[in-house]
Amino acid sequence: MYGSTSIWEDIRREFKSGNIISRLIIINVAVFLLLNVAFVVLLLLHYDRSTPEAIRNSILTWIELPSNPSALLRRPWTVITHLFTHFGIFHLLFNMLCLYWFGRIIQEFIGSKKILPLYILGGISGAALLLISYQIFPGLTPKPAIGASAGVLAMVIGAATLVPDYAVFLIFFGSVRLKYIAFFMVVIDLVSIQGLNSGGHIAHLGGALFGYVFIKQLQVGHDWSKPFNGFFEALAGLFKKKEPRVVYKTESQEHKKRSEYPQDKQQQVDAILDKISRSGYNSLTKEEKEFLFRAGKEE
Repeated sequence: MYGSTSIWEDIRREFKSGNIISRLIIINVAVFLLLNVAFVVLLLLHYDRSTPEAIRNSILTWIELPSNPSALLRRPWTVITHLFTHFGIFHLLFNMLCLYWFGRIIQEFIGSKKILPLYILGGISGAALLLISYQIFPGLTPKPAIGASAGVLAMVIGAATLVPDYAVFLIFFGSVRLKYIAFFMVVIDLVSIQGLNSGGHIAHLGGALFGYVFIKQLQVGHDWSKPFNGFFEALAGLFKKKEPRVVYKTESQEHKKRSEYPQDKQQQVDAILDKISRSGYNSLTKEEKEFLFRAGKEE
């Protein structure tokens, strides 16, 4: 008979012991469910649809990437939170599938420690290009941004730059090399700038550019992930419970310590230790136990 565990327990175990790709996917899905379930509940509790939409927009203000730099200065955390925020199911599904597929390729060839830097820094690069474009090009209509697409595109282009001739199997197309997938995705984003989500596609290109430069720098010996990972490891260390240090004394250290005692005190300690070896600790008198305790404290 096989033991069973709940979905929640499976997710907790995967988040705790799984790789960084699994954790990123779990966080994105959790935020998606939290926001959408909350919105459904708001809709059920109000007759007027405009009320829950107003509440949703108010919540989004605090997690989406604002469309102007001054608002970003007031809410700087949104440069990270918008990378984990999705409302559309297909938007989430496409991003998570790409994150999984191309993240696994990155992990296979250069290790898991490159995944988070590519995702976060690629997303930040996309946000930076988006905000700069809003200031430069008057034809763009500034809009807040959400979604992991820029970070995911950094992963896709990074994988294609690292192993361009690596082939993956696609339904209806068969075996396709990564360089052609990357080229197709970049072209789609370029021509889609003329559509309704022009800012989003510009952000995608910012992430793609970062993925390309990141791998090219890595190939010439410049690992941009080291300072990033070092910062987060130091940050995580602040919240780790420090284990008490256990010092094991060698025989020479013990002899040195004992030689520092006055001869009569050392003889008394030796006599008590001999008594313990013969009859056990419980055979000591109260005075002998106190003496041994004080002697140990002095060491």
